[in-house]
Amino acid sequence: MPGPSVPDPPAAANMNLAIRFSELVRKGLRFRNKFDHLKRSIASPDFQWYPYDCFANLFYMQQLADEADLSLTELIGGQGVLDIGAADGALSFFFESLGNAVHSYDYSGSNINRMQAIRLLASHLNSSVEISDVNLDSNFAIQGQYGLTLFLGILYHLKNPFYAMETLSGHSRFCFLSTRVARFSPDCQMRLDHLPLAQLLDAGDCNSDSTNYWIFTPVGLERLVRRSGWAICSSICTGATASDPLTQTGDERMFMLLRSLQQA
Repeated sequence: MPGPSVPDPPAAANMNLAIRFSELVRKGLRFRNKFDHLKRSIASPDFQWYPYDCFANLFYMQQLADEADLSLTELIGGQGVLDIGAADGALSFFFESLGNAVHSYDYSGSNINRMQAIRLLASHLNSSVEISDVNLDSNFAIQGQYGLTLFLGILYHLKNPFYAMETLSGHSRFCFLSTRVARFSPDCQMRLDHLPLAQLLDAGDCNSDSTNYWIFTPVGLERLVRRSGWAICSSICTGATASDPLTQTGDERMFMLLRSLQQA
């Protein structure tokens, strides 16, 4: 699946020190060094690596967990982790390194290297991560139950986000979600963030990426997750404050920690 750029975490001077030096972030940054070194050691692969830093998500995940007063152990609960849109597997392999069973979903039809990288890295790491090639724009099904799902930067790439969110709520107790949102109309003249709306993009509207479909307002995203079977434990917005659905300068992301109402 196409992966998004991840917003940079807050500058070190402004970052909550409890987040910056949390066990999750510290272990994640150490694992990133190992992961990047492994990729550099693989001489001239005949594919392109996923270009974005997935580990930046850990700062937001820690902040969301802190605001919800939930630990990572409580979120996973021994049931394992489902990583949707795993790209090259960075977070999948990291969560496995923490002692969790992990199942990774991506789609070779839209993955930047047709999932060659995640499979090659799994071999080099002697990983037990289960890797599945799944098209989330089909009537996909999920087998099994998970404590925590990572669903980061994927929602706006899906044709049917309601179906995806509703399906996930039946198979995961908690979910870290992030997606692009917008507060203004495409021409930046009308403020829309008080309305539960979504913009359906044309094929060339946003980064000339035809896999970009739905950009919700923050209120629209909140309604979507509630209607699809989730409760919002905590949320954070980062990036542009006068956001729009089209431009790079207008890129705002909303991060959420969700609890399934079907798993209560």
